[in-house]
Amino acid sequence: MAKKFNLREFQTTLSLQLQAAASRDNTGSRLGFRVGDVNWLVSLSDTEEVIPGAIHRQSAWLAPLVSRVANIRGNLFAVSDFADFMGQGITPDHADCRLLIPHHDFGVNAALLVRGTLGLKNISHYAMRSEPAAHPWIARQYADDAGNGWCDMDFGQLLGDAEFLKVEAQFGN
Repeated sequence: MAKKFNLREFQTTLSLQLQAAASRDNTGSRLGFRVGDVNWLVSLSDTEEVIPGAIHRQSAWLAPLVSRVANIRGNLFAVSDFADFMGQGITPDHADCRLLIPHHDFGVNAALLVRGTLGLKNISHYAMRSEPAAHPWIARQYADDAGNGWCDMDFGQLLGDAEFLKVEAQFGN
């Protein structure tokens, strides 16, 4: 029998984990997530919240990259499929999909649809790669102990990117 998905329990657990991580020295801590076939990292201080992606709806009147809108606690967020934005195809709806909400200090009602989260990662154990970044929102690149590549996201750069803002402008704030 399939295990029931309890949204409140998931959000409470994740919130407690993020609060605990924020109270520690987390200069090396990042939230890992998956987009297409790429592993990504984002600073906990840049992230407001991570919620299941099942709450979004298709909206035919929006641009393809902003194919969804989410009402999160009474606020509308433009949901951008990050894999589609990166040219990796559309993220299929799945129970593991998550919406990554940037910190409210960025002043953008945007959410990134990602394939799934990979938990907290400590980059102090990763080796930095010196190869050039393909996009300005890739702050650094790392390799973990198993040789898997990780891109460290600069949320500010992504949210200030002209192409990303075109998507955001079609939704409006």
